[in-house]
Amino acid sequence: MRTQIKNTCLCVTTCRQVGALMVGVVIVLLIFVTSVGAQELTGDEILKKEDENRADSEISISEMTIVHKSGAKRVREIKAWMKGDDSTLVKFLAPANVKGTGFLSVNDNDWLYLPALGKVRRIATKEKGGSFMGSDFSYDDVGGYSWEEDFHAKLLDIEMYEEDDCYILELIPKNPEDISYNKLKRWVNKENFYSMKTEYYDIHGDLFKIMYPSKFEKIEKFWIPKRIEMQNVQKGSKTIIVIKEVQLNPEIPDQMFTTRQLEKK
Repeated sequence: MRTQIKNTCLCVTTCRQVGALMVGVVIVLLIFVTSVGAQELTGDEILKKEDENRADSEISISEMTIVHKSGAKRVREIKAWMKGDDSTLVKFLAPANVKGTGFLSVNDNDWLYLPALGKVRRIATKEKGGSFMGSDFSYDDVGGYSWEEDFHAKLLDIEMYEEDDCYILELIPKNPEDISYNKLKRWVNKENFYSMKTEYYDIHGDLFKIMYPSKFEKIEKFWIPKRIEMQNVQKGSKTIIVIKEVQLNPEIPDQMFTTRQLEKK
């Protein structure tokens, strides 16, 4: 009887040890699976998803307000056509002193048309970082970027910004000679992959401008900011663009993005 009791105690002890070991194994497996499932995207993967959240083409009419440091304002009305990552045409509709002025960007080649001169002028690479028609946007900003193709991205952190979880990315130009910024710091919405804030640093590495997209509206499957504010922290000025009308994925012929079209009224 005593031997039987000893054997029973031994079995119980062994079972408890095995059970504890199995529980430990399960916990380790759960931690591993959870950590793999929660693994964050890389910076380049985030940029790719951001590019995927853009329509293939777009036509918009916007109001541009340039606010000088003194508080003085200038208001412009513009119409823009965009196709893919490398075709943009902008025309000024009002007021009269800028009506007919146009800007064209195709494959990193930029042109400006001024009605008073009656001819198209090519914008040199060194000028692309300059002010676009007196605004706080540069020609590069208006021409647009393909984030994935133009920048190396590094995920710096994840933090809350305006009640949304955001990826914080550091963007370094792949071809510094083609982009007028030393780097960008970008806050990207973690759920919907649209940009909520971008800091632009000049060639010396100093903070130059901050862009604040806002009033996001979901049109079809795309999140579109209906208001974009660019603040020049070095000059104390800002430019606000309010989108009044927008069409997503319209058919736009390639002929629209030519210097001949740029000269048309």
